[in-house]
Amino acid sequence: MNPKQHEEWKNAALREVFIAIASSDRLREVLIFKGARVLNQLLGIERVSLDLDSNMTTDFALEVTDLGAQAQYLEAQLRVALEEHFNHQAVVRYTLASAHVVPNPPHPLGWTAHTARIRLNDAQFARVLGLPALEVDIGAPEKLSAHALHNMQVDNHFVRAYTLERIAGEKLRAFLSSLPAYRAKVRKPGDAIRVKDLYDIARIHRARSTRDEHFWQKAGVDFRLACESRYIDCAGLTTFHENWSGTKATFETDPTLPKNVMFDEVEHTLGEIVAFMERTGVLPFAFPLPAGA
Repeated sequence: MNPKQHEEWKNAALREVFIAIASSDRLREVLIFKGARVLNQLLGIERVSLDLDSNMTTDFALEVTDLGAQAQYLEAQLRVALEEHFNHQAVVRYTLASAHVVPNPPHPLGWTAHTARIRLNDAQFARVLGLPALEVDIGAPEKLSAHALHNMQVDNHFVRAYTLERIAGEKLRAFLSSLPAYRAKVRKPGDAIRVKDLYDIARIHRARSTRDEHFWQKAGVDFRLACESRYIDCAGLTTFHENWSGTKATFETDPTLPKNVMFDEVEHTLGEIVAFMERTGVLPFAFPLPAGA
């Protein structure tokens, strides 16, 4: 397989993994879905996605507090879901080679998450060695507003997933989390600037401009909640514009970003959204780290 074929294979295989998870009563109870696949469905866009992102529910994290026990439960249910789904295929294409859920390294502020690593056999590529591994991110629970979730259809089932308003708020939060000021605040190792989140904000804004005040009021509530849960401060546009020249250079040279959104649109969009949130009292805000953190 060449790199393009690898991407296409992962996209199709992850779609089947998502359907398998959605068919599991137990996994639907403990996982909330977000990320690119949810966003694409909400925007009605068919685009290759190599991600499947989720969070644990607060109820599950409170009921099963031990990280090892969480991982053990999730792994067992994931294996059952995948095997049952693949066994019910009219023509068996995929079979499960392995599935493991591993806790990520302990986070000093308690945001420890898990990663599910899945390997499949594919009858259509029986002679291909080393099919790509698939990953499902399973994040720690977060504070959610009353309008943050909706029931999203995945094949013949419904899962709990972020609304477009929540995704907009989280995308703004995720970008801020990659900037130097926040990394210094929480002593987080340097990450690449998350320009993909700005690209997605521009896509959302095309569908819901700031003239849709009801939408962006809800998005503002979720932005603030998302930042509060990670102790992220925002004074306004000056916070977003930290190292703005670096953001622009990264955006314009990122080979993974489609070229249907230019940086000028990102800059204009962000300015409109931040100005709206300032007018409606969402900004500014600051959330100091807890004592002893």
